[in-house]
Amino acid sequence: MINFEDGKLSETDIEYLTQFYSVFSDPTRLKIILLLLYGENESYCVSRIAEELGINQPAVSQQLRVLKSAHLVKIERDKRFLRYSISDNHVKELITIGINHISHTAGEGKNDV
Repeated sequence: MINFEDGKLSETDIEYLTQFYSVFSDPTRLKIILLLLYGENESYCVSRIAEELGINQPAVSQQLRVLKSAHLVKIERDKRFLRYSISDNHVKELITIGINHISHTAGEGKNDV
């Protein structure tokens, strides 16, 4: 459990947090997250994600493994298929905060990273 009461994180916690946020830095992963959050279905199989996003299935599978290991998506078996969905509401909150931030900073040199 992370202790942040004193406003400090251990080096291990900082490394973990860095790895966690790096998951959002890949455009394909972000597109998958957005589809799972705002698509017309609550869950998708790999082939449907690939079709919806115009990305090949192996690339989608690779990115879903990363998202699963970061606990951002969950998997449920549906007969022959594995269906992916967002793991919990924290993911939507993170994306919403990011969208609100970039909307707020639009015109303030948002590309000056």
